Amino acid sequence: MPLQSAGVLATGPETGHRVAVGGDRVDPEGIDSSSGPRCAAVAGFSLHANVSIAAPDRLRLERLFRYAARPPLSMDRLEALPDGKLRYWFKTPWRDGTTHAIFEPLQFLEKLCALVPTPRAHTVRYHGILGPAAKWRGLIVPNNATTAAAPEAGNVSTSRPASTGADPPNRSEQMNGSPAEGHPRNYLWSELMKRVFAADVLTCDHCGGRLRIVATIRPPETTRKILDHLGLPSRPPPLAPAAFQELPFVFE
Repeated sequence: MPLQSAGVLATGPETGHRVAVGGDRVDPEGIDSSSGPRCAAVAGFSLHANVSIAAPDRLRLERLFRYAARPPLSMDRLEALPDGKLRYWFKTPWRDGTTHAIFEPLQFLEKLCALVPTPRAHTVRYHGILGPAAKWRGLIVPNNATTAAAPEAGNVSTSRPASTGADPPNRSEQMNGSPAEGHPRNYLWSELMKRVFAADVLTCDHCGGRLRIVATIRPPETTRKILDHLGLPSRPPPLAPAAFQELPFVFE
């Protein structure tokens, strides 16, 4: 990540200089970066390959994906200094003792721009056996053909009736990572809302019971009559101007 790797400035009067960092610094040459199991450091790059996840452990795999997809910047660790500069605290100190980096406002914007991917560029690249041209990729990455042929070989039907997500089936065993039956390829919309926003949209606010779809009404005239009869707004709210949020620091 450019912010945590600090690096060299590419714009402004200090072009070519390194970003100012602080902390209880130690000599990096005296640190053994490969002391852990399955860890290596070569030519300035470090590799940690000591994490393994069993195939049926879906919850741990999800935690790993959430960690890899975390935002690159935390506003809680960014603060403005009295001299107008910005200080960004790292979540954990570096191996050499560095705890934070100090930027000029434009230097900070330069590092943020480095986080924006270029147009039509791949943001995720797979290597090794997960690479697109790997010889053994088909053995560990199922495709539509292999998943569709599996039930025929075992004479097991895996077809599921179409569902809108309002009355989902009982998937407690699947959510607990049971290896006996995997989760469907796509989550129901109600499950996604619960997993992403921790909001159970199928729970009634009044009685706590489970909601289900009774009917789908599409004609606008019919929908407007029903909403008016229930005393609910039947017109969309007016467009509001874009909200402006005051940032904790000011660029001059």
